Amino acid sequence: MSTIQTKSLNTPDETNNLPKTKIEVITFGELSLMKLTLEPGWRWSEHVRPMAGTELCEAPHFQYHVQGTLHIVMADGAEFDARPGDVTALP
Repeated sequence: MSTIQTKSLNTPDETNNLPKTKIEVITFGELSLMKLTLEPGWRWSEHVRPMAGTELCEAPHFQYHVQGTLHIVMADGAEFDARPGDVTALP
């Protein structure tokens, strides 16, 4: 029998602050959901790459964009802007 689980990002299980980044996480067993708040001027290449140690982000993302514009550049050179209301699936 399945059990219903309910959590709120208003009371995350974990919060991390990095340069120009706030990460709020809720977990459901092996699954997690993150809310990212990225300040103006945030750049993956500048604020994450040094910690990740990879040229590009290698994690898949399924994301809903709430506010602002996020310019995304893929490994194949494709570029696009994600705006409020957009859902993006990035391999």
